[in-house]
Formats: sequence, C-alpha cells, structure tokens
Amino acid sequence: MAGEVSAQQIALAFLQGFWDSDVECAMSYCAPGATWQFARSLPYPRQCDVREALQAIVDDMFQSFDPEGFGIEIHHVISQDNQVMVEYSAHGATRDGHPYDNDYVMCITVSDGKVSSVRPHTDTLHLTQLLMAETAAEG
Repeated sequence: MAGEVSAQQIALAFLQGFWDSDVECAMSYCAPGATWQFARSLPYPRQCDVREALQAIVDDMFQSFDPEGFGIEIHHVISQDNQVMVEYSAHGATRDGHPYDNDYVMCITVSDGKVSSVRPHTDTLHLTQLLMAETAAEG
C-alpha cells in the first residue's frame, strides 16, 4: 500500500532515537508493553520495559562516553515480515579519551506498526571492561 511505513523504516527510526539518546523519540515508535532483552552478562533485568532499558542505557552507559556521541555505521539491514535485523558498528570515545569501537546486531520485532521487542547482541565484555576502566579513572 502506498504511504504505509515498513517494519524496517520503523526499526531504523527507533534506533536513530536510541543512538541520539532521545528516549522520547525512540519511545514514539514503540507499542505499549514493548520489551528489551538484556544480555545475561549485564547488570540489568534479563527482560524489561523498553523505556526502562533505554533510560538505564542513557543514564548508566552513554554518560560514560564523550558528549559528542557515537558515530554509527550501518552494515546490513535485513527484514522479513515483522522482523528486522540491523548490523552496525558504533565508534566513539569515553570521557577520558579511551576509544570505543563495538559491533552490534539489533533484532527488532514490529507489530501493528510499532516496535514490540528489542533483542540486542554485542560484545558485552568489551563494553563492561571499558566502562569499568572509566569508572576507576573517575574514582
């Protein structure tokens, strides 16, 4: 149908809000009750509300990085029906200048035109080691 927004467009718009640390923008693409699934190795509930997850990431993780934010390089976007997978790299630096480069795959389900679940996959060891080094430098 002409004018209909695809699951891929919705997922990418959600991610852009996330990458911009704009929780409200990202949430505007989410269904009520949308869920986020954290990796088991991270100190967060395995599954939680997307708003809670985004706010925790922005408050706990993104604050450790340079305020200029991240450079995002999208490598692949694959969508089938209501499932969208986005493979990308994030490049940036911590507040004390340590470089950050990590690869991600976001698996996003879109239901009735809204994001209903987000399942990110990344190297959490690299992320937590870098954030622990940043915390130690502050302390």
